[in-house]
Amino acid sequence: MKGQDSSRYWSGYELRRNRMVERLQQMGISRQEVLLAMTSIPRHLFIEEALRSRAYDDMSLPLGLGQTISQPYTVAVMTQLLMADRTAAQCGRTLEIGTGCGYQTAVLQAAGLHDLFSIERLRPLCERAKKNLRAIGLPTFARLICGDGYLGLEQQAPFNSIIVTAAPREVPVALLQQLAIGGRMVLPLDDGNAQFLWVIDKTPSGFRETCVQQALFVPLVNDKMPPM
Repeated sequence: MKGQDSSRYWSGYELRRNRMVERLQQMGISRQEVLLAMTSIPRHLFIEEALRSRAYDDMSLPLGLGQTISQPYTVAVMTQLLMADRTAAQCGRTLEIGTGCGYQTAVLQAAGLHDLFSIERLRPLCERAKKNLRAIGLPTFARLICGDGYLGLEQQAPFNSIIVTAAPREVPVALLQQLAIGGRMVLPLDDGNAQFLWVIDKTPSGFRETCVQQALFVPLVNDKMPPM
């Protein structure tokens, strides 16, 4: 391992990651593509070295700049909800809002969602995510954009799948417009008192909204509004 990052190859991380996946199964994560993705992606490489001993605990961890990496269960459940009743191919063109350190991005790719775009508002995090995704050597790289997630990515729309990893007060209108008929969006919403995870399916006759469970995310902001 001379000249290589030995922390990547230390078997202790693999053992901890396997235990994490076992916990996820006990918590209701059953989709095989999601479990395999969570098994294959080294979460410890997406966080600061000082926090790597906690990498496979079911907890969010700070990234700096007021952002966090979501707890493993949150990443897994959002991915499972996005893929529910659909194959990876049916999930089609996918837009992620809030790249962060790139961990959720990596899990989506490893689960088979290869036509993937991801937007991050904070340039330092966007650059860090690019470095992290290169470091783990995934064969297909998501297209990462530094920009305003509220605006989506009109030039690449429509999207069959949209996943939002920060909580707005209302669903951004641009994202609803850019969601394809038959497409699905998974996002947390903050009502001012609590946050809940929602699934929004776009049908020919309108939107079908399903509230799934309580959640806890950093706020989704843009350059025209202060953080909540």
